[in-house]
Amino acid sequence: MRNIGFSYDKRKIIDGISLKIPEKTTTAIVGPSGGGKTTLTNLMARFWDVQEGEVLLGGRNVKEYSFDSLMKNFSFVFQRVYLFEDAIANNIRFGEPDAPMEKVIEAAKKARCHDFIMQLPNKYDTIIGEGGASLSGGEKQRISIA
Repeated sequence: MRNIGFSYDKRKIIDGISLKIPEKTTTAIVGPSGGGKTTLTNLMARFWDVQEGEVLLGGRNVKEYSFDSLMKNFSFVFQRVYLFEDAIANNIRFGEPDAPMEKVIEAAKKARCHDFIMQLPNKYDTIIGEGGASLSGGEKQRISIA
């Protein structure tokens, strides 16, 4: 991100921010409520376009990428996670519907949710309620990460 700026109507939210995130790293954006964290991530992924400056991926402006190719380079976990009323395995497979069970388990282990899934009555075949109602907030986020 090079010297980006963004406003909601006349209210400046981001002003002159430059940021470099190295490839294949994990980055956490932290700060006070209303500090522009969500806006910043929305601009990175081009959910919205910057009004000033530019956002680059691999040295190319994100505006040069198709949305699908751009999304292959980002992974987000939002504060409000939505899960489908379906098996846990199918919720994990959402991004790759044909993923074999070994890959589902590997993703769950990396997201640190395998152990609590194995404690459920039907393990990966456990049907979770609409929006993941039967899980805690942290459990929902971990499944979303997986």
